[in-house]
Amino acid sequence: MSTNMDGGGLGAELSQASEWVEHATLTAERQVYWRKGERHAEREIGTKTRALHVFVDTNDQRGAAVCYLEDRDGDRLRVKDALSAARLALNPIYRLPVGAVTFPTIQLGEELANGEVLASFGTELQARVRAMGATVSHLELFARQEDEEIAGSNGRVTRWRGTRYEMDLVLAAGPGDRFEHRLLRRARRLSELLPAGSLEEAVEVVRDRERAVLPPTGRVAVILPAAELSVLLEVMRARVSAEALYQKFFAHKVGDRLITPRQDSFSLAADALRPYAVASAPTDTSTVPAGRVSLIEDGVVVGLLADPQYGAYLGVPPTGPAGTLVWEAGHTAAADLLGDGPVLEVVAFSATMPNPATGDLAAEIKSGYLHEGGRRTPVAQGSVSGNVLEFLANCRASRETAAEPGFFGPARVRFEEVQVAGGS
Repeated sequence: MSTNMDGGGLGAELSQASEWVEHATLTAERQVYWRKGERHAEREIGTKTRALHVFVDTNDQRGAAVCYLEDRDGDRLRVKDALSAARLALNPIYRLPVGAVTFPTIQLGEELANGEVLASFGTELQARVRAMGATVSHLELFARQEDEEIAGSNGRVTRWRGTRYEMDLVLAAGPGDRFEHRLLRRARRLSELLPAGSLEEAVEVVRDRERAVLPPTGRVAVILPAAELSVLLEVMRARVSAEALYQKFFAHKVGDRLITPRQDSFSLAADALRPYAVASAPTDTSTVPAGRVSLIEDGVVVGLLADPQYGAYLGVPPTGPAGTLVWEAGHTAAADLLGDGPVLEVVAFSATMPNPATGDLAAEIKSGYLHEGGRRTPVAQGSVSGNVLEFLANCRASRETAAEPGFFGPARVRFEEVQVAGGS
């Protein structure tokens, strides 16, 4: 795959752009779908996308727009429309980076699994679930290979290949398969879709739903798993965004303290170089090479995520792709976090949508367990509420780690004195 703007007859249109970057992706995808244990559908598809980012400078101001090319006659008009749109949205001047660079080589996948391998993976998974006393009501597996290329008018070009696997699994148990539990997983390698013990834990959760009760109302310790922690950290990602700080969504700056830890320290980095991480890539459309940047150390902002535009505005270097947020692991064994009950261990929320501006959170409990007096009682419904920054100031993280798309860090974190609403 190779971009060829002049060869596509777009040289005249692009001569009106001050700078441009094209991002081309060639995708080959396979899908296998089961419904109630029966293979329901299979498909294979290939797609190609070409996103063209154009920049136009007018009177020491810059506008930007994007269009999608289709290798057809209409492409010239699409580029002209994008140039017109860019002239209508002018901002203070900035530039794409210049000069020769070496883009990192990152392990981003494996040889793409064929349909037979996907079918075998799904069949074996369902057999394991049946052996544990549950059923699979829905299973979809996706395998995708992506060949990507970034090419800019600044002369920077890089190409890479990656694979992605996705699994949508719905388990059922109880009378008439009344109770369900859903697992959505993404990974670069098929073998990483189901980490060790994750399927057994999911089956246990759905089988326990029949006897689940409401959690008690009050302020108790709450333990969250990596999958939910990754969503909470979106509140912190917003606070280390150069764009958000420039737009005055927040009043702090580099060097300011966001959190005063009362238990474990809180440190955060962004790493776009992690091998086989879903969020890793050698560059983004700014043509800045990927790297690792420290963002928060012991609650203090030490770095920002910045593209060339907002990096120029704030006077900080651009960082390239955001990559994986890495939360420094703690020193406590995950099992020891359950001590000093009552402790509410959340397995999953129905939905987790913290307010990125305030950090406030209210989430319904989909499934979990209450640990008290040596007993482990399944719970469902009820809610957890509070503020993410306050949670992070009073927590203990496990020394065991786990990976989720866009997250690497403690597998479990215990937050103290969290408000829970449930039964009396």
